[in-house]
Amino acid sequence: MLAKIINRLRNSYMVYHLEVSFKEVSFCTKILDILWKENLICGYKKTNNDIIKVFLRYHDGSPICTRLIILSRPRDRLYLSLIDLSRISDDFGILIVSTPKGIMTSKKAVCKGEGGEILAYIA
Repeated sequence: MLAKIINRLRNSYMVYHLEVSFKEVSFCTKILDILWKENLICGYKKTNNDIIKVFLRYHDGSPICTRLIILSRPRDRLYLSLIDLSRISDDFGILIVSTPKGIMTSKKAVCKGEGGEILAYIA
């Protein structure tokens, strides 16, 4: 389901939509919270019938998120240890990591001392 969320966001940014809607899943609000805290989206709103509306962010007419990529797939899982995560620079974008303590960015995972599965890359 993460692939559907990322693809919908990527496609909406490519055609300059102001918002995108999709059905709510248990962890999609965690991903959207990360995107909102990193100022990559303007926000999101839940409606009564389990649909989430995401408001996209643009700067001078161009999308804030230029790259949205799924890195870990069901048959090709990508795991990084704490040491490997600490070596990765945050200058090039944001990695979303699934750790035993929850879904978070790579910077927060390093602060908490956790490694995990790399879900997506956003720049």
